[in-house]
Amino acid sequence: MAPPDIITSLREGDQGIIHAIDGGSALTSHLAGMGIVAGARFRIAQVSGGLIVVQVSGTRIALGQGEASKISVYKIDPADAVCEPPVEKEITVALIGQPNVGKSTIFNILTGLSQHVGNWPGKTVEKKEGEHRADNLLIRIIDLPGTYSLTSFSEEERVARDFIIREKPDLVILVLNAAALERSLYLLSEVLLLNRPVIAAINMLDVASGQGIQINMKTLQDELAIPVIPMVAKRNSGIKELVDQISAFAVGGVKIQPDGPEVSADHLQIYQEILRTVRPLIPEPYTAEWTAVKIMEGDPEATGLVEKLADKTAWKHVQSLLSKHEDALHAVVNGRYDWIEKVTRASMSRFKMGEVVLTDRIDHILTRPVFGIPILLAIMAFVFFLTYSIGVPLQTRLADLIQQFIAFCTPATSGWPAWLQGMLFNGVIGGAGSV
Repeated sequence: MAPPDIITSLREGDQGIIHAIDGGSALTSHLAGMGIVAGARFRIAQVSGGLIVVQVSGTRIALGQGEASKISVYKIDPADAVCEPPVEKEITVALIGQPNVGKSTIFNILTGLSQHVGNWPGKTVEKKEGEHRADNLLIRIIDLPGTYSLTSFSEEERVARDFIIREKPDLVILVLNAAALERSLYLLSEVLLLNRPVIAAINMLDVASGQGIQINMKTLQDELAIPVIPMVAKRNSGIKELVDQISAFAVGGVKIQPDGPEVSADHLQIYQEILRTVRPLIPEPYTAEWTAVKIMEGDPEATGLVEKLADKTAWKHVQSLLSKHEDALHAVVNGRYDWIEKVTRASMSRFKMGEVVLTDRIDHILTRPVFGIPILLAIMAFVFFLTYSIGVPLQTRLADLIQQFIAFCTPATSGWPAWLQGMLFNGVIGGAGSV
């Protein structure tokens, strides 16, 4: 058998078998989580922009040059290679989450170079979509704008909400920040109202752990009644499990029946009355439950929809209910926070009293005057030391070199006008040297 090659030497369409990964245990473990292990067959799906997209076990994985250079492979004859299986099923997945929860990282890992970027029709909000192959399943992924809620007060919120309501994706992946789980669960409470299957991807577990936060994933999954995937996306941890969960859902192996929040008990009656009033009026793709809650929130789109469709008697009845309960919005919000508190109390724990994480220890030292001021002065002294012990001699040496260069060039420009010599030597070269 011929000696192994580095995978970067292969071209698009080449196929082979992975021989070894020479990058230490961290890289080996990282790649193993994506199915790149010794003995695995692969195909180079695409080479572009410094990235190599490798198809392993029906899944496409984008590798950087640094990672790829550590992978040695045996190239095999196409006649012996495994061909890409035909697409037998296609599903559309909406990826949603609050800003800075790692949603784009997950999207980029899953789609690699197969993504397309544009704008939503009639909007200035960026639209990103891509594809991921998992065996014979084609997953079409739409990366919705980052948003903290699903009201209609910003373009991002309207785009995300309208896509889920009107396009009805087969599945919604909600990315939550494990270090700020309570805040992320508020968005989940709104997504659950839209009557679509949801999977929760709990990302940034490393950050949460560093802050002393521990989450019991099984308990969290039981409380939410939806699949929960623990992830550290920047390390590719949890990506394979997420794809496996999507695949299981696509073939009907997972039934998702979420258990979402309710309006607070003291306003449950008004909610049910509004629900009974609007249920016969609401057309597809909206749901009566979502519309009733949004009316209580004062959402202009839902309110306008009901006002347009209801007769005068029904609309006056709704207005009468709302006028008697002006705090209806608070009832909805309080119901969500009660639900969030119940979920987090059961599934999340923080470090015990007396336990201090590293960042708190550093803050405790640096923010005390007795330590903080001397440390600040020491840092400033060190900066001055570097400036005068290294910076000044370096500056002097550079100035000498420039003067030598000017002296060397002067004879060659003796016939030039004085103003041109001055501009060149004193302005351009001398000025650059002083900088």
